[in-house]
Amino acid sequence: MADIIHLVDTSIFIDYFRKHEPAKNWLDQFSQGSLAYSVVTAAELLAGCRNKREHELIEKELALYPMIYVTTTISSTAWEWYREFYLSHNVGFLDCLIGATAYHHGLTICTLNDKHFRPFPNIKVERPY
Repeated sequence: MADIIHLVDTSIFIDYFRKHEPAKNWLDQFSQGSLAYSVVTAAELLAGCRNKREHELIEKELALYPMIYVTTTISSTAWEWYREFYLSHNVGFLDCLIGATAYHHGLTICTLNDKHFRPFPNIKVERPY
């Protein structure tokens, strides 16, 4: 993971698949190996598929980037953050998992929903466009 610097959130990929030009331009500017995504993002994207064609398009695009899996350590941090912030900041558990993934791998979360990740301590969040 030495070369990976950004963890791409679901919102960026959704824009990309909707053919939003800023999303495409942003993703295209990075060299291969500098972006990754969480298994949670993959699951969220597949859950939104309406048919097999969309499923195949998502699988093809995601194959270009490494997927980071949830570990026991990531799960533990996500659980602690969820308990601490779900009432005060209305955070969801899946965002806690994505945030904890970025935290434990030292990655910047790239998202359009930066408010979902701002409560988490010691993580970098970037709104790319």
